[in-house]
Amino acid sequence: MTSETTATRPRILFVDDEPRILVALKALFRNHYHVTTANSGAAAVEILREQEVDVIVSDQRMPQMNGVEFLRTAKSLRPRAIRVLLTGYSDLNAILGAINEGEIFRYINKPWSNADLRETIAAAADAAKTEGSEAELIELQRDAVDPEASDAPSEAVPERPPEGVASSPVAPVRPVTPITASLRDDVGILVLDDDQASRDVLQRVLSNERNVHTAKTLEEALEILENHKIGVLITELIVDGETVTHLLTALRQHHPALVAIVLSAQADAGHGIELINRGQIYRFLSKPVGEGLLRGSVNLAVRRYEILDKNPNQTRRFTAEVAPPPSKESDRRGVFSRIGRLFGLTA
Repeated sequence: MTSETTATRPRILFVDDEPRILVALKALFRNHYHVTTANSGAAAVEILREQEVDVIVSDQRMPQMNGVEFLRTAKSLRPRAIRVLLTGYSDLNAILGAINEGEIFRYINKPWSNADLRETIAAAADAAKTEGSEAELIELQRDAVDPEASDAPSEAVPERPPEGVASSPVAPVRPVTPITASLRDDVGILVLDDDQASRDVLQRVLSNERNVHTAKTLEEALEILENHKIGVLITELIVDGETVTHLLTALRQHHPALVAIVLSAQADAGHGIELINRGQIYRFLSKPVGEGLLRGSVNLAVRRYEILDKNPNQTRRFTAEVAPPPSKESDRRGVFSRIGRLFGLTA
């Protein structure tokens, strides 16, 4: 292989405190990638300060700095790099942190399948090739906002009894610029929740700045998507007794610019992994959520949508794992086919 070919290989940084894991990963990828390894988050941060990488793959459970903490820092240092969490522990808090703080491309369980891991790394390396300005990338990677940033009094979105989880981890916070009234007609917000109280609060909190549409069923949500320009979806995880996984997966495949926020009091590790790998959701917020955090998160979601809508090539950075079409039994409402028809991708 020529030196020129070697120089153009995608650059991958593997981070794990177990030397045998790093040896195995380097052996698996060194023939097709330029591989760098680090045995701690701190060591990996120093590497990122000195050199560019295309893909970052980190373990979660490491001493001093865990994977989510490291990936949060990596996102700031190298916003162009695509981030993957590879871990042997399906810990819900870590998964929610990976969504909200690390904004990861994939969550992969150890022990991994070599074929699946190769496919994921290839997809991540391809996504990293996306052209875009540094300013665009930094804007796409901005963290969650300060819950106190809103001047309005805080009111929590109601929590469903009693099957909640602890509040999801959120990233270091920063204030956001108020949204002007001129943006009101540009981006619609769709709230999907079968709880009336939650819909009412969300509409009250968000409707001063946005066109807010609400739906209590998947059928109503699909009708709104068919008739209005929607940029941000805020959805419960479970609506009318069914998870919204099929909806999120179909939207990610057929409407990649749309930005999804899951707002729920219920989740488990399995749901969290699906939301990352197949839904590529932007945030998971746990009920009850304060008004400031809600408004700020939605404002940032709208900004992300506007960037993706104007720069469709950037949606490659959020490509979801390709899932086979669901069976009629598992998708009784025909969400996949309806979403496909809506965006002109299926007959």
